[in-house]
Formats: sequence, C-alpha cells, structure tokens
Amino acid sequence: MDGVTPERGLTLESFVEKSEPLRVFVAMPGAMVGKHAHWTDTQEIKDDLYGDVKVMLEQRLGRRVEMQIEKDRQMSGSIHHSMYGEALNAHVYIADLTGANANVYLELGARWALRDNVTILTCQHPTDLRFNADTYRFAQYGKGPKELRSAKELIVSMIVNGLDDPDYVDNPVRLGRDLVVFSRAEREKLRQEISRLEHARGDDLFREAMSAEGDDRIAKLRYLLTINEARADAHGELGRTLLAKRQFDEAIHHLDRATRLQHDFAEWWRALGVAQSRKGDYTAAVNALSEAVRLNPADADAYSSLGGAHRRIARESGDRAELVKARECYRKAGDIKDDDLYSLANLARLDVLLADGQEEQTKALHSFRKLHTLATWQTEDKHAPWAWLDRAETSAFRGEVDAALHALRTGLEQLPESERAGTAEVAVGPLQDTVAVAWLNSSITDTLQAMLDEYKTYL
Repeated sequence: MDGVTPERGLTLESFVEKSEPLRVFVAMPGAMVGKHAHWTDTQEIKDDLYGDVKVMLEQRLGRRVEMQIEKDRQMSGSIHHSMYGEALNAHVYIADLTGANANVYLELGARWALRDNVTILTCQHPTDLRFNADTYRFAQYGKGPKELRSAKELIVSMIVNGLDDPDYVDNPVRLGRDLVVFSRAEREKLRQEISRLEHARGDDLFREAMSAEGDDRIAKLRYLLTINEARADAHGELGRTLLAKRQFDEAIHHLDRATRLQHDFAEWWRALGVAQSRKGDYTAAVNALSEAVRLNPADADAYSSLGGAHRRIARESGDRAELVKARECYRKAGDIKDDDLYSLANLARLDVLLADGQEEQTKALHSFRKLHTLATWQTEDKHAPWAWLDRAETSAFRGEVDAALHALRTGLEQLPESERAGTAEVAVGPLQDTVAVAWLNSSITDTLQAMLDEYKTYL
C-alpha cells in the first residue's frame, strides 16, 4: 500500500482484506453549548475535524471509511434505536463530550457496556470530562490551525492503534471483565453449531458403545447420556441391555424415556412392554406392546410378546377371555412369520389350554405334534437355544421323555450362563399351565412334569 505505514505490526492487513468499510460513528451534541465551547459551529466541526479524520483514516488504512454523525441521520423513527445500534455495531465510536451533554454521556455508557474497543473521547476543554470519564484518555480540539491539526493526528493515531490490537480493552466498564457481546443471530448460529458438534460427538460415542458388550456397553451408554440426555437411541439401547441383565426397574426407566423422546419408534415400545411383563406389570406391558403393534403391524415378535402378557394376566386372574386374546396375538405373529417356531408353539399351547371337547382336543394334539418336524429342522446341529426349548416341548407331546430332556438341556446350555435362570423362570409358568390340563394323557403330563422339574434346577 503506497503511503501506508502501520504503526504496530502487520495486523492491519486483516482489516484491509475485509470488503466491508470501516464504520465510524460520532455521538455529538446538536448544539455546542457551555462556557468552554469556544467553537460552536457544529457544521464546521463536522467538516474541519471529523470530516478530515475520515479522509486521513482512509489514507492511513487503505480502506473505505463510512462516518455517521447521529444528528445528521435522515430517517424516520426513534433516534434511540439507531443510536444504541451504533453503540454495538460501529467499529469506531467517537463521543464528543463538549458541553458535557447528558445524552452523549448516556450513549457513551451504552458503548462502554457493549464493545471492548475502539472508543475515542473528544472535547474542547478537559473540564467537560466528568463522572467516570474524567480519568479517560481524550483528544482535545479547538479551532486554531495548530490545535486542530494536533487533534486530528491524535484521533487518527488512537483509532489506528486500537484497530491494530483488537484484544485491547479501552473502556472502564468492560476492563477486567470476561464479557463478550454477540448478536441474537450470532448466538443462534453458535447454538446450532454446538448442537451439531454435540450430535456428531454423540454419534461417535454411540457407535463406540454399541461395539462394546455387557457392562462395558452399559458404562459407555451411561456416559453418553451425561453428555446428551435427550438421545432416544442411547436410552433405548441402554434399556435393552439392562433388560438382558434382568435389571428391570432401570431398564423400564430408560425404555420409557426412549418412548417419550421417540414416540413413533415401535422397537422401544416393544422392549418396554417386555421389560414390564418380565417385572410382572402385565397391564402396563399390554399397553406398551399394543402401541408397538399399532406402530408396526408387521412385527411378529411384538405380537408374540403381547400374547405372553395376556397369557400371564390370564394365569393370575383365571380369565379365559385373556387366553383368547393371547391366542389371537400368537396367531397374528404366526401369520406374519409362518416358520416362527416360537409363536407357533405358543399358539399350539393355547389350543391345548382352550380345547373344549374331543374334536378340539384331538386337533390341538395334532397341531402340537406337527411342530416337531419344524423344531427338529430348526435345531439340528444348530445354535438355536429357544428353538431347542420348543423342540423339548414338542417331544413331550410325543411322550419322548429322554428326547425332551436332552433338547431342554441343550437349549439352556447354549445360552450364556447369566441368562439361564431367567429363561427357566419364564418357561416354568406355561409348563405348569399345560401340566394342569386334565384331559392330557399321562405319558404327556409325566414328560412335561419331568421338564418342569429340570427347569427348576436352574432357578
């Protein structure tokens, strides 16, 4: 830049590179009054002092300067709105305190509250600096050529030096205080960016947690929720993991939170219903699982779990209508997945419980025995613990006690040791219901009783 000599370093280049002009605002009284106001022609002051300061700044900085004097603004509306707007937005703020004008002092206070720098005080006589401004550096000016030239050079130097050090705080209100002023638009932009970064970090932590297992997964999901408590996926997966560890109360807490945060996600409702059912709150389980199948009518597992909740209500209440509801749920699950041994086996059990008369009893036994082929196919040389347990019961309905017990033990041993007791506990109830069916022959009931005794050894 020809003719430009920055006084301190090269940081002024950052301003030159900006496309926006340097905005300078001058707060000054509309009329120069007071016994020390020897130069009273405000138009001359604007032209010969502040107008020349504008020109000198442009030459010094190599940057366009816009200078606004509030009393010259030709706009409708309240003057206060634009005055206080300039107190925040102007890069440079000049407060002319000549005559100790109260309004100018008020505007200066607003500037000091809002911006660290660059604020310049000017006046024609030092006695016009009053209150907290009386210890502030200022530029004194007058109409005489030498005095005027000295004032202009001092004002320009103060502005350039202030711009050169943007971290310098030049006002007594903000000095030593850890304050930063943002516009609402800037604050909202920062809020959105923080939210984006937190979400991105949360995604990374969630993936890390889901790659872990057991207690490690639980710890990582809990940590993630300390960072972002509103993540439905973290609550849901933590709830499911706790459910697998039979920590029902905490599982229900997190799964309930997941349904509130992501109300239309069927999987959280299904897991919540299963946890409530396992805890023994069957009415709540029916409500949650009904919501799961409403949201996802193609979820066979949710229908099966809903059938299980109705069956447990029937066991406690003796209400046959609940057994009918349970059977209908298992039927729907079987319709969705026609090779789902779990739902089909439960449907067959309920057919046995609900059979009324010789014809229905014969049909129920036939449908149960038919499942043996499917159970054998799904378990032969396979890791399929639940299918092995269903195979045990199909073997029982064939009167094959050794095969039934072998299938039962194989199924339980294929489960993690920590899950065997819980699985046995779930299996005992339906078996007791079936053993109590009076019309079954002794070979079936004896085999079912042997299975029941075997399950109890795992409790």
